[in-house]
Amino acid sequence: MALRRQSVFVPREPGEVFALVDDVASMHRWLDRCIRVQKYHGGENAVGDALRCVYQGVTRHGVLTGAIVAREPRRSLACEYAGRFIHVALDFSLSPRGEGTYLTHTVQVTPTSWLARWSLPLIRRLLDRHVAGTVHALRRCLLAAPEDLVVMSPR
Repeated sequence: MALRRQSVFVPREPGEVFALVDDVASMHRWLDRCIRVQKYHGGENAVGDALRCVYQGVTRHGVLTGAIVAREPRRSLACEYAGRFIHVALDFSLSPRGEGTYLTHTVQVTPTSWLARWSLPLIRRLLDRHVAGTVHALRRCLLAAPEDLVVMSPR
């Protein structure tokens, strides 16, 4: 298993930060290596909503299916995804701090095949970059002027 966590302060209200994290259609702008996240049903996000994530892997595109497992507006969002070789848990926790929000992003990757277990050292190294890239892209999106919101996550 590989677990990584990183936090950042964003001078924005928790509601504004949560709105960006909770917007499935915009996740590709800030979630590192993410090409697209789709929700199977319309409407406001809720615990149990099914998700599909298309991502850029090391050598090819991959697809993970998952669901929202915890959602508390203005406080936290957690999703779990599974693919052929790995299980991924994402968590975004928000806490108000003075004139802004302290955002903590946690990712846990659990290999489910011998090949993924064998690749765990590489996964750990890539995960460090992934978490840092995601947190910084989230902050950049939140601090950008509305006309600049076409920022894509770095790949």
